Amino acid sequence: MTEREFDRFVQSAMAELSQKQDLLTAQYRLGHYARWELDQETETLEFYDAAGRKALRAEVTHIGSYAANSGTWKWAWSNDGVLPHVRKKAEPLRQLAAVTGLHVFAEQATMSVDENMAWELAAISARHLDALGVYRAPSSSRPLDTFLAITEIQRVVS
Repeated sequence: MTEREFDRFVQSAMAELSQKQDLLTAQYRLGHYARWELDQETETLEFYDAAGRKALRAEVTHIGSYAANSGTWKWAWSNDGVLPHVRKKAEPLRQLAAVTGLHVFAEQATMSVDENMAWELAAISARHLDALGVYRAPSSSRPLDTFLAITEIQRVVS
């Protein structure tokens, strides 16, 4: 891809993700729950209402993590802090290097990015994975956000 083609690619992926996020908000109230839990072992994300009742369950694919304090990104497929089967599930994201011609998608080391670029990487990844949207899961213990592609989502009937 030329630089101009890539810019259009990023813009369309961001617009597509914005529409997907709006749909998830409208249909599932995503972003309006009292708390959430991520189970890395089962690759599920659960959302709970203010009364502590489970309201949603989503299947996810880890995309990568963004550390705001250092302005860095790490792909899930190359992150030793991610379980091996979770890293393997994220492996298809490396194909984006061949699709775009950009090494950034095959970079194993931590990369310098800003928050906007983290969202761009997540949007492109969500498109590549044919995901329903993205959830940015903030860490409670450090300035780190894990970007997760939502591949399935359902309401939980209590």
